[in-house]
Amino acid sequence: MRVIATTLLVYLAAVAAVFGLQLVAVTALVTRRAGTFDFARDGLAALLVGVPASSLGLIAVAWLAAGRPRRERLRLLPARVPAGGILAMIAGILALSQALESLALLVGVGPGANLDWIARTLATATPLTLALAVLVVGGLAPVGEELFFRGFMLTRLRRVWRAGPAIVVTALAFGLIHGEWVHGLLATGIGLYLGLVTARSGSVIPAVICHVANNTASVLLSVAIGSPQGRGVNAVLLVVTALIFAASLQWLPPPEPAAAG
Repeated sequence: MRVIATTLLVYLAAVAAVFGLQLVAVTALVTRRAGTFDFARDGLAALLVGVPASSLGLIAVAWLAAGRPRRERLRLLPARVPAGGILAMIAGILALSQALESLALLVGVGPGANLDWIARTLATATPLTLALAVLVVGGLAPVGEELFFRGFMLTRLRRVWRAGPAIVVTALAFGLIHGEWVHGLLATGIGLYLGLVTARSGSVIPAVICHVANNTASVLLSVAIGSPQGRGVNAVLLVVTALIFAASLQWLPPPEPAAAG
């Protein structure tokens, strides 16, 4: 019970750090551009300062809360999976992400207000700001989220729970921190897969790689083509990507042994 309670307290500290540092970073940007800041025009700048602030906050909380030995407590360990398995995991998360997006569009909820705003904001990027977006949204954000959720939180919950409940609770916590409900549900689905990847590989590193690949692809596709339109197109995409995702699961290593208390 003590492990669960302290993990919850650390999670609340992470939530406070994420939203608090985002607020500080965006407020500093607005203050710097006093009288000239326009959120529609300067939204990309807000994204580029807010994401690094929240990501560094997650990294700091995970690093401080994990204690020693951090390498084990954050699962910064060699993965029990060959290179081909990593490629299959990347294919799996890209397929799952598209399947979830297509499903959301088919049921009429769309990608959600947050993701829609991010996509519209990224559409205004210049080559330089696009490169920065890839760096912070595609690179830094996944590192922070995976180090905290699958590195710290999942590992800690595995001390008292079996893999299944620990993965589900971690994924729900991951979804909640995204704020808006549609984005949160999509993030929960992604979190379930990343938790499975971490549990099966024995390391957070494959989850980081998968998350970086997914976010980077999302940034680049948002700028290049946006979300696929039309029920027919999304129905086909849902079926195809669901099959790819199911096939990728066959490459996952067998479950790891139960963690010691």
